[in-house]
Amino acid sequence: MEIPSLDELISKFQEAGLTQLEIKNGEDKIVLKKEITALSPINSVVSEQKPAVNVENAGSKELTINAPFVGTFYTSPSPQEDSFVKVGDKIQKGQVVGIIEAMKMMTEVKSEVAGTITDILVANESTVEYNTPLIALKN
Repeated sequence: MEIPSLDELISKFQEAGLTQLEIKNGEDKIVLKKEITALSPINSVVSEQKPAVNVENAGSKELTINAPFVGTFYTSPSPQEDSFVKVGDKIQKGQVVGIIEAMKMMTEVKSEVAGTITDILVANESTVEYNTPLIALKN
């Protein structure tokens, strides 16, 4: 097996959105790892199948909007523009709350529910995994 140059390997690793890659060739071994950004704590349970997670709390629900896939999360359409949402904003179902870039494709992240933003859980330009909580809200 021929191993590509290190620069080419790193480029393909980043394009694929991987967080870890290990290649062994005889006694040679290459390991690439990408650090995952720590998330702010939230009192909710992460579901492996639903984009929004519900937690009943005295009549209101605490929810999270989760990443639909692996990629880089952006809080605004461009560095010069304001964030899509801020803490305290009231949002509607279907409203864009961020963008995830994966393999040079930008995909809008839309809310599945209406509510009020209580926390932005992921920093701008953070790498996110599938189902990572991005935004906390109450409805």
